[in-house]
Amino acid sequence: MGDVYLGRLEALEQIWWVWAQLGDGLTEEQWSMATRCPGWDVAALYAHHSVFPLAMSAPPPPVDGLVAEPLTAIEILRRFNAPDGVAHSMAGTVAEGAVSEATAYTRRELVDRFSVHRPRALQGLRQAKATVVVPWPASGGVVTLEEALRIVLLEATVHLLDVQRALDHPPAVPTPALQDTVQLLAELVPAVEFVEVATGRSAYSPLPVLR
Repeated sequence: MGDVYLGRLEALEQIWWVWAQLGDGLTEEQWSMATRCPGWDVAALYAHHSVFPLAMSAPPPPVDGLVAEPLTAIEILRRFNAPDGVAHSMAGTVAEGAVSEATAYTRRELVDRFSVHRPRALQGLRQAKATVVVPWPASGGVVTLEEALRIVLLEATVHLLDVQRALDHPPAVPTPALQDTVQLLAELVPAVEFVEVATGRSAYSPLPVLR
């Protein structure tokens, strides 16, 4: 099993632990605080991201039929965030689902997805091969577990920052997850445009690259 895959699993374990610890200490007022995601409160963000440890605590779903060439995390994110991609076309549906999920489950159940389901998910992932392919929702394709973890870490990092900012907490993201997310975002940006704006040689910013 590759060091990169194991490193991402360790990063995921660390950041999901932060989600669990933070959720354990929230008051009802804090759960209901608005976030910078329009229409989403803290509970909705927990409901939205906690789907990952919940789903990943079960064995990877089988891939039926012929397996196409696996997509990379970059390819999936570029497809999703294209002007006609699902990040735009399904934004309302995703938001409604998060709000509905937050009302359908208790705060304890949402936190338990990180404290109880997290160890199960990570144990299963450690026993799996990094090259195993699984379907990625709404992509029309498959992705290896190693590449899937890049997207999950990105989601965990971005939404943890959303929660921390909503609570007026200082940003506190474990370094491995933060670094993996920064690397993924940098790869999404057109390279020349990124270099030129980062070095002050262009006034045009190619950011943001994600919705």
